[in-house]
Amino acid sequence: MRSTILDVAHICGYSKATVSRAFANPEMVCETTKKAVYDAAKRLNYTPDAIARAMARKRTDNIGFIIYEKQYPVILNPFYSQVFDAVLQTATENGYSVFISSDRDLRLPNGEIYMKKHLDGAILAGQTDAATIQSFRAQGIPVVILNNIVDADELLCVTASHYGGAVRAVEYLLKTGRRRIALLSGRFSPHIYKSRRKGYTDVLAKNNIPIDSAIIADIEPTVQHAFDCASAMLSMPNPPQAFFCTNDTIAVGAVKACLRKGVRIPDDAAVIGFDDSEISRIIEPELTTVKIDTHAMGRLAASHLFDLINGKSAFTHVIETETELVIRGTA
Repeated sequence: MRSTILDVAHICGYSKATVSRAFANPEMVCETTKKAVYDAAKRLNYTPDAIARAMARKRTDNIGFIIYEKQYPVILNPFYSQVFDAVLQTATENGYSVFISSDRDLRLPNGEIYMKKHLDGAILAGQTDAATIQSFRAQGIPVVILNNIVDADELLCVTASHYGGAVRAVEYLLKTGRRRIALLSGRFSPHIYKSRRKGYTDVLAKNNIPIDSAIIADIEPTVQHAFDCASAMLSMPNPPQAFFCTNDTIAVGAVKACLRKGVRIPDDAAVIGFDDSEISRIIEPELTTVKIDTHAMGRLAASHLFDLINGKSAFTHVIETETELVIRGTA
């Protein structure tokens, strides 16, 4: 039997009017009361009638852009801010608004209820997990995975050619005479981490260059961590001739380490980043980097999400956008 608002009121100990207000006008209810109401509703799997009517009407004209908590807020993330601009543009063209949130927000007491009430679909950006995906699917909310690949039935993933970009970068360094090439690898989603790392190791193996673990490091993708790691490598008796960095923020740290050590860029050591974010054109010398078409990624993810919302099934499991190497001053 379907739960009612009276059942929620009975469980949480508040009046029917208070429960109704918590859903219809949450700004008028204190946080303690809202938590009790939402917990009770979740326990009973209760969907308020007003929300049910909105869902039967079928549209809220809102989508969510849900990003991994370590890459939030979007506006401060040099890669995802560009992707989000394209998502927002595409959404506006289709008459939709976009809510930005982190995956951590979905685990709050009212997170699932919020999804039911406000979203027609969601883009899950970066690292995610099966539980997060299932929390949307259980509510019948279509999702598209962005910049990641998740192995699940009827799940559309839009990503970039991370492997191909890494191959281009390392091959270029070899062509310019560098053979001792360090890898500074950020701890990203498993898909990105493995793809970029495999591109690096495959090119070295193809050219009969031994993999030297002393110049390979898994680090937090911050300027400071990259600076510390690159500085240590540059202090070795046989320092790297080049750094392949798996994003531009890490590359900035490597450039800073070279400058502090008096290492000439690119004469003594080259540096290549990944993403072609805004920071790559701000530093001096400007950063050589692998460009991802963030605009295409964002538009594709949003366009395919709208297709799913409108009942069109498009099933290619994975869509990859191309990457290209942009040569600037550091390599």
